[in-house]
Amino acid sequence: MKVLITGFGPFLKFPINSSQKVVETLSKSYLEVRCKIFDVNRFSIEEPYKLLLKEYQPDFILNIGMNASSGALNLETFAINSLKDEEQAFSDIESQIGYRTKLNTEQLAIELCDKGIPAIRSNHAGSFYCNFIYYHSLDWCNKNGGNALFLHIPLTTKIGAEYCKTKKIDYPTLAEEKIIEAIEHIIKRQALLT
Repeated sequence: MKVLITGFGPFLKFPINSSQKVVETLSKSYLEVRCKIFDVNRFSIEEPYKLLLKEYQPDFILNIGMNASSGALNLETFAINSLKDEEQAFSDIESQIGYRTKLNTEQLAIELCDKGIPAIRSNHAGSFYCNFIYYHSLDWCNKNGGNALFLHIPLTTKIGAEYCKTKKIDYPTLAEEKIIEAIEHIIKRQALLT
């Protein structure tokens, strides 16, 4: 199974993005997995991402983003065909209002919780770039086969500690090891479906 994992670089008030750190860790540990970090900018994502999908032809795509307000993993069920502050739907994709992952996010969240990893099913990946990349992932899978999932992760404990020290702000956190363990479980779960 060819796996593609994506994450995002810094955004807004977060100069360190947990998704970037986790994807970088995965890229060093799993040579058979293709990993890519994107800037938080539509124009740096759209065309390079389409080219990456065409070149790599993944069987499973795991898009990862950071949710600083949650201490649990959020398994996103849907991607919708819209982007906040854009006047219209994605211009090159007009056929679908939204897509649903083929993974059972409710069951998957229960399995992760049983492993001691806080996780919850979430409806969709929001209305910004997390949703944008997830929609493109599911659209590609719909046309070419395979499956995708978007996973919102908390700040890692290490990054959370750094924010406490430097910014005097506390955020919910989760150990990077637990996030990696969850990702490994998700990939194995998808492998059972293929």
